[in-house]
Amino acid sequence: MKRTSRKILQKPKLPKRLTAGAAPVLADDGDYSGIELTGCRLTEPAAKRLLFETVSFRRAAFGPSRHAKPRFTDCRLEGCDLSGIDWEKARFRRVEFLDCRAIGAQLPGAVCDDVLFRGCNLERSLFLSAAFRTARFEDCILREASFEGADLAFAVFANCDLTRADLRGAKLAGADLRGSKLDGAQAGAQELCGAVVDSGQAVRIAGLLGVIVKEPGEDLEDDAEPEAAAHIGKE
Repeated sequence: MKRTSRKILQKPKLPKRLTAGAAPVLADDGDYSGIELTGCRLTEPAAKRLLFETVSFRRAAFGPSRHAKPRFTDCRLEGCDLSGIDWEKARFRRVEFLDCRAIGAQLPGAVCDDVLFRGCNLERSLFLSAAFRTARFEDCILREASFEGADLAFAVFANCDLTRADLRGAKLAGADLRGSKLDGAQAGAQELCGAVVDSGQAVRIAGLLGVIVKEPGEDLEDDAEPEAAAHIGKE
């Protein structure tokens, strides 16, 4: 069913107290639940179909690691390092990423239901063809991140840096981009149709569409090229 409005983001359903646990030995189809993991490494060995449910991660290191189809349900990751991970078709449901580092993370085909990224460095991360069914990015660095072909309908980007981000082929109808930096982002009229932007962003997007924005009385011959074309457009 096609979505027509933004849903309220659901928080992880975590108990007030969790049992402190040691770093588990990862294995295919491993099921890890109801624990708190602090300062551990979860990088090896590579595993398929991992399931983490009702788990709190603090300062855990996940990268670099290669896991196929990992699932996280009702989890919170605080101050974790996910740089260099390669998690194909990961599934996140009611998950919070808080102050995490995920430079160059690869999450192709990921599915995100009720996922919050807050204060995270996601520079050069890849979300190719990912589905963000209910997602919010707050104060995140997303420079040169790729959302090519991703479904970002009704996603929120609040005060994020999307400089040179790749949004080609992404679905942005209803996405809220207000307050975020879009300089050099690769997106055209088709992708941006229906996105919510602020007035400053609108001027740049108008330039992308070939519209010259001028105040009454300004000379129409002053500018030969749209002012914003260098800021937002396809490179």
